[in-house]
Amino acid sequence: MLSNLTYILDVGSSCLRLFAVSTFLNQRRIVAEEDVLYDGFLDGEFLSVENLMSSLDTLVQNMSNKMRKPIKSVVVGVPSEFCICVCKRISRKFNASHKITDFDVKDLFESNLSFGDSNEYSVINYSPMQFVLDDDLKTLTPIGMRSSSLVLDASYILAKRSFISLFMENFKQLNILDVDFVSTALGQAMDCQIAREKVKPFAVVDVGHISTSVCVLKGEGLALLSSFSMGGGHISNDLMQILGLSFKDAELIKRKVILTVESPKNESYEVCLKGNLIKAPINMTNQIVKSRIEIIAKVIGEILSIDNAFNGITIYLTGDGITHFKGVKNIIKRVTGLDVQEYVIPFDNSANRYQTSKTGLAMLADIVI
Repeated sequence: MLSNLTYILDVGSSCLRLFAVSTFLNQRRIVAEEDVLYDGFLDGEFLSVENLMSSLDTLVQNMSNKMRKPIKSVVVGVPSEFCICVCKRISRKFNASHKITDFDVKDLFESNLSFGDSNEYSVINYSPMQFVLDDDLKTLTPIGMRSSSLVLDASYILAKRSFISLFMENFKQLNILDVDFVSTALGQAMDCQIAREKVKPFAVVDVGHISTSVCVLKGEGLALLSSFSMGGGHISNDLMQILGLSFKDAELIKRKVILTVESPKNESYEVCLKGNLIKAPINMTNQIVKSRIEIIAKVIGEILSIDNAFNGITIYLTGDGITHFKGVKNIIKRVTGLDVQEYVIPFDNSANRYQTSKTGLAMLADIVI
């Protein structure tokens, strides 16, 4: 029986996922997973708190039964819609050349945890974007180095207290008292950085069902974190309204779409469901999908244009919302003017390969615990 298990809850915009991670010889493995669809969230609010909590109860019970043991602790991944990112430059002068210690670094971070009088948010993660020592020496590993001053460009991620309280209260009802909260976006960005050995800042864009997260990683911290309520579900809604399809039929047709295809006017995408043939004209369907992706790409571009420091950065696209469309990278590249690459779970060719929040949270939970 596995003994070194970490349970992680991934709060998606349409699905809750609870998975168990085992670490052996510094290798993380997801050994069990349960998921359940729920009503989700929009504009930083859950659409149904009752549905969320009943879904969470089902999820925990199913995982406990699968693992044949009660769950005592959980790490919760907080979606970007419930987070803000605050960047600070913090400096300290020493009387003379000083050997930088762990205490110096920790003290810099923790002595600057005040964020005004707001009671709306709590700090869940903090990490360095860079340290600057004498002679403008920039590094991410200052410990053991000598300098008469230490400047820290710090990134703090804060989560809504209402989100934390909601989950703490309901986990308590499930007899789970040990709960930690981490930023899902930070986990994804750091996991993407490690997998690709990125040095320069880059963006991770996770397009989900009804929410999109945009973040920029610099060093080991987020230089930007933003989100907006739009995703793959809006494409389904567009197909429903314009083509007169049901939601289920729109979802099935959406899976057939290839954006690089042009066809004669009389050709259609076809799906057979329980003996019923569902048809949608290829060119019109493609145009509907392209139009929505262009809107999403425009918002992404506007977010990344907020700072000239992000000019020319690479976008790593992930999430289940739009990444499966062939040709989507070209559309986002055309609209934003930025290079776009896929971000997938390594060595995974399944339909779940874009669910990188799992691997990102598993990596970040190792640091927190």
